[in-house]
Amino acid sequence: MKTFTALLLSGSIAAMTAPAFIHAADNGAGAKVTYPSFDDSSHLHGPKIKASDLKGKVVFFEYWGINCPPCIASMPHLQELQDKFQSKGFTVVGSHRQGPSPRIKQFLEEKKITFPVYQGLDIPAASCPGGLPHAVLIGANGKVVAKGHPTQLYDLVKKEVMKAERGLPILEGVELDKYKSLAKTVVSNGSNIESKITPLRKKTDDEEAQAVCGAFDEWLGDAKDMVQAQIQSNPLEAVTAITRLKTAVPSVKEFDEPLAGLKANKDLPKLADLNKKISALEQRKAKGRKVSESDLKSLAQAVDKFAESDNEATQTVAGNLKRSLSSLAVQESPEDK
Repeated sequence: MKTFTALLLSGSIAAMTAPAFIHAADNGAGAKVTYPSFDDSSHLHGPKIKASDLKGKVVFFEYWGINCPPCIASMPHLQELQDKFQSKGFTVVGSHRQGPSPRIKQFLEEKKITFPVYQGLDIPAASCPGGLPHAVLIGANGKVVAKGHPTQLYDLVKKEVMKAERGLPILEGVELDKYKSLAKTVVSNGSNIESKITPLRKKTDDEEAQAVCGAFDEWLGDAKDMVQAQIQSNPLEAVTAITRLKTAVPSVKEFDEPLAGLKANKDLPKLADLNKKISALEQRKAKGRKVSESDLKSLAQAVDKFAESDNEATQTVAGNLKRSLSSLAVQESPEDK
């Protein structure tokens, strides 16, 4: 975690925020992101997260400050993105970059912000250049898509979410000549791609073939890390993720035992059904329609029963659903409309 610069803490904050308006969005694409340690001491608001929770997700990382007017103006738009895409593997993460203040939590609560906000966190591959607000959009592959003023990145979010849903190109960044056709077929969409890579393993004197194998191996390592993180943080998604990975790479066997355990858990199908109902309410809220208190109460009671289970996966899923319901329970007050 980097400390705040004296300049940010000085009276020149207003002067620093102004240039962010005129900076063009910096492509910055391709840099691999290492997320900071989301420790409790730096947590300000919203759900607490771990770096592993962000693996495989599209992330909108926002550097902001409570004394920065454009930052304040950006918050409702960030919450709108959170409401619209959080069920599709997306989240906003806020990093407050000015001095600690009791006004921060008060503001976030008043504006009904539901995404995680931390104090002073920094992404080494995409540090804040100085002007606030500053945003970094990170793709599901863990690489920087673009950097710049948040308003310049809003429209890119939907594109990245849709890209993740279709499958990520594994050979992105590899210069292809003889194997150009692989660019369209070696994609993380669940189809068997190992069969296309295996024949290239024997071509040890072919630099392009080895580059393709190297890119595939790097992706596979990241995919395994993501699956392992999902087993621990989101068992519902883990079942789908493991099945998809095993279809893409049949030789992967290390997740057979966890998958068998998850499939044997009779609570998960029932929790999956509750998750669908909660997602439907999230979509309803995202469209500006009121969510019924009776629906929320009924779902909360159903989830609470599972939260008392002795099964760790059941407890984890129930905890995730309770957090989603908590966000849904925050209704707009008349003065917000």
